[in-house]
Amino acid sequence: MLNRFLTDENGFIVSAEIVLIFTLVFCAVAVGIAVVRDALVHELGDVAEAIGALNQSYNYLAISAPLNAEGGFHAQCAGSGFNDFEDLCDCNGILLVTVAGKNDPSGSNTGDGSTLIQNP
Repeated sequence: MLNRFLTDENGFIVSAEIVLIFTLVFCAVAVGIAVVRDALVHELGDVAEAIGALNQSYNYLAISAPLNAEGGFHAQCAGSGFNDFEDLCDCNGILLVTVAGKNDPSGSNTGDGSTLIQNP
């Protein structure tokens, strides 16, 4: 019985095939995860460039409500503003876009029906 057990090879091929299949599946999953990682990094880089290209300047005017004709104010709010200057880390990836459409009456058209819009 011991001799028959030692010489029995039933199931050996199945085990080797399973190991080969799991090895191939692991390699395919590793490559797939790497491809997804690279695609995600590129998309996040595009989002970062789009956010960096935004102009974050703002301003608002002063408002006041006079109290009476003699002078004084019932309420008053001073104006303020912020100019977003170019930083070292700002992206300039979005510079020129061509939009096909009607002629622009402001004079910024190219003459062929398309309008050029440039990032300030």
